[in-house]
Amino acid sequence: MAEAKTLADLDGNQSVSALGLRWAALRGMLGSPLIAAEEQRPLREELLNELDALEQDFSAVQARNPMEISAKIDIAKAALQDRLQPGQSWLIDLLASIQSDVHTVPARAQPSAAPAAPQPRPTANLTRSNPPRPEDGAAPAAPEAGTSSAA
Repeated sequence: MAEAKTLADLDGNQSVSALGLRWAALRGMLGSPLIAAEEQRPLREELLNELDALEQDFSAVQARNPMEISAKIDIAKAALQDRLQPGQSWLIDLLASIQSDVHTVPARAQPSAAPAAPQPRPTANLTRSNPPRPEDGAAPAAPEAGTSSAA
């Protein structure tokens, strides 16, 4: 397990999706009856420590869309459920309400007159503002613009 954590730490570009996959895998392992066996107690403790650290890592990662915000809320709900005292279940209800709001707010924010298309990612580093230069080293395309305007 320590190797996996070390490799993940080397990446440095964690996303909510990547952390979510690791979180789901750890939760799945912890839910296994094999891990619950007494002879696997050291492994179970290590998995629980990894899960705690991973849940805290979510606070350092920025969500990129409403689905990732919702995923972060799911992580918080699961972590709280494991640690809540009796009578504090309202916190889970509050998070569920916030999660529902996250899903409905973008739908309400769009103007009803024109359907809003998803905003394209900026491609400034992928497009050219000038036409490509000729291979033979001739003058740039600017003189062509002058001749086309004269025509």
